[in-house]
Amino acid sequence: MKILDILRLPLPKERAKSVRDIDYDKLINKGYNTFLFDYDNTIAVWRSTFDMRNESLFNSLLNKGVKVAVVTNAPANRVQHITKIFGHKVKIYHSMKKPGTKEMQRVLKELRSAPEKTVIIGDLFLTDVIAGNRIGMYTILVRPAINKNAALYKKIAAFLTMASYVTFFYTVGWFVRTIDLLTPHVFHKRVEDINFEQLKDAGYELVVFDFDNTLQPWNSNSLSHERELFIKRIQLLGFKVVIVSNGSKRRLKDISQSLSGVKILPEARKPYPGKVRRLLKSLDILPHKTVVVGDQLFTDVLMGNLLGAFTIKVVPLSNKEFFWTRIMRKLEAVVLKIIESSAELKEIDK
Repeated sequence: MKILDILRLPLPKERAKSVRDIDYDKLINKGYNTFLFDYDNTIAVWRSTFDMRNESLFNSLLNKGVKVAVVTNAPANRVQHITKIFGHKVKIYHSMKKPGTKEMQRVLKELRSAPEKTVIIGDLFLTDVIAGNRIGMYTILVRPAINKNAALYKKIAAFLTMASYVTFFYTVGWFVRTIDLLTPHVFHKRVEDINFEQLKDAGYELVVFDFDNTLQPWNSNSLSHERELFIKRIQLLGFKVVIVSNGSKRRLKDISQSLSGVKILPEARKPYPGKVRRLLKSLDILPHKTVVVGDQLFTDVLMGNLLGAFTIKVVPLSNKEFFWTRIMRKLEAVVLKIIESSAELKEIDK
């Protein structure tokens, strides 16, 4: 295993204050159908009974038709009372030996759940998160559950749990997280090499193109006839198309007149995703149904990954660029070497 892959294991895909602060509808809409909960400090204060504030959450998930289970390293006698609350609708698995994965694999097999459709939620990045990431689950780290009346030693334990993660994240984790945000899902040489039919079959609905050096050479103010036909072919597949650029309104104003049904978003302030996020909301398109295509890691790819979109990096069409972009290309080259050393560059089949 590459060193970046090892360092990535303790990093959750998402963080939340508590299990009640997670957007489960969003996860279900993404296709997740199994939710695994750690017990101590996640759905109960450490070495205490189930927190009844979570009863309505569990019932809500069960009513939505997803599978719910408790997976804990604790012994059976600490969690068996949950069956009295939910019957056998919530499966209970104890003595899991996390971050080991052998018992977790057994749980998934018994539940008939695929790792890529499963979410694991817990308070410990060295057990719950590592176990989930090793298998390929969606991992969520929550703050340790605690209340005002808890014993002092439990409060200290909760504080130390949070402090250990913060220390890890701000010494090692931030670097790995940054590399992940700068890493596209796929590399291609040209936009023509992208298999849009495959993306459509996978459920994507919107394609966001960068303009300069992605669709046209830098500082262009119009689309070539070939590019217009290319975009129209993508629209015929059923995609909505948006062109997002940091360029000025004046330079890009003529493009929208030549393309029917294509929205143009100039002065987008990439990599900040705010303007694009608002545009997606107005189009009623979810970020995970969006494909972002661009030539720069630090603007297009970073923005797309911050959105939660599928990101594709292409090779710049020309060497002519804004002077600041030329400076960033040097840093981009360093990041690309790190990415290449940690994993092979992947391409969607043409």
